[in-house]
Amino acid sequence: MTVFDTKTWDTIVIVPPKPDASLSQHEDFSYLHLYNFDDLDANYCNSGETRGSVGTAKTCSVSSIGSSGSSSSSEDLAYLLDKADDAVTENGTASYLITRDPRNGAFTFSVNAEYDLLLHIQRSLDDAFRSSGSAASVSDIESSKIIMKSIDEYCLKKQWMYHVGMEKSHFISKFLERSIDAFVERNDRRDGIANKKFVCVELGTYCGYSALVLASTLRQAVLKYGKDAFDFHIYTTEVSSKLLNVAMSIFRLAKMKNYVSTILVQECDPLSTTLKKHLPDDSDGIDFLLLDHAKPMYLPDLMDLESARLLRKHSFVAADNVIFNRLDGYRNHMKRWEAEGFVETNLEEMNLEYSNNLKDGIGD
Repeated sequence: MTVFDTKTWDTIVIVPPKPDASLSQHEDFSYLHLYNFDDLDANYCNSGETRGSVGTAKTCSVSSIGSSGSSSSSEDLAYLLDKADDAVTENGTASYLITRDPRNGAFTFSVNAEYDLLLHIQRSLDDAFRSSGSAASVSDIESSKIIMKSIDEYCLKKQWMYHVGMEKSHFISKFLERSIDAFVERNDRRDGIANKKFVCVELGTYCGYSALVLASTLRQAVLKYGKDAFDFHIYTTEVSSKLLNVAMSIFRLAKMKNYVSTILVQECDPLSTTLKKHLPDDSDGIDFLLLDHAKPMYLPDLMDLESARLLRKHSFVAADNVIFNRLDGYRNHMKRWEAEGFVETNLEEMNLEYSNNLKDGIGD
């Protein structure tokens, strides 16, 4: 199997410092199974995070997020979209203005935060629609950007949540663009063969933020290449029906529901078996895979997809939280494939989502 089929670059290996402390147990910690904390100290609960704190990260810059309110100017929608586009630039530092209560910081979970977030998103969209004149005048790509900015505001100002956030979204989008360009180039060489849909799979839907990153990037590719040259579909898996309901609501609000299929998976079933029930019969496999589900399942699920030949030459794979969760097994597996010349790997270092003092990264 070859995960990437592009020119080789040097692998970046980053060993993060050990966090000062671990998470205390709390009855509202409903998603801790997604992270590994076995080797951390015992009494951490958002230590070191302060309001308005500023941190740094490699090769990106994040602008401060202000408060949202009622739109009174016809230029407000353009302003919102410009802010969404400018949140991360190619080079510089990451600067998050965190104004939430420190007690609502990293790895604190509020029981009904997902539903509260939906209300926050709806208010943001209402403001944008009033500014533009109607909901119909706002495109799916624009709606997605407004929703992602609204989620970022909520997580920086009110309650930490584990969406990928604006900083990681930048790198995921750029990596996906490389995959799309390679896919279109291959199809251009397939004389007499009908073009197939680009198959994008995400493991770990949560509330749908990262799926919107994928969908908006893919929709922009359709506009770039034309529907005759490029078409796509996203399949996103989740173990929680509650979270899938929230995500589907967000996809409808973003006008992206026709491009995303949600899959409720049973933990007892092999992932490959479940996916094969949903992927097109004429599919060559997965073109782009994003891993952002239960961290201990990264390597077993990756190997399952390899064995089922759903990952093959030209597949692109990105994995979130590989530094913070110290996913050495996954990274060593990819390094072995690289040493044998089958894949190319890279590691982008940045902060954990909506945090300035916890290092993380995306492996691609």
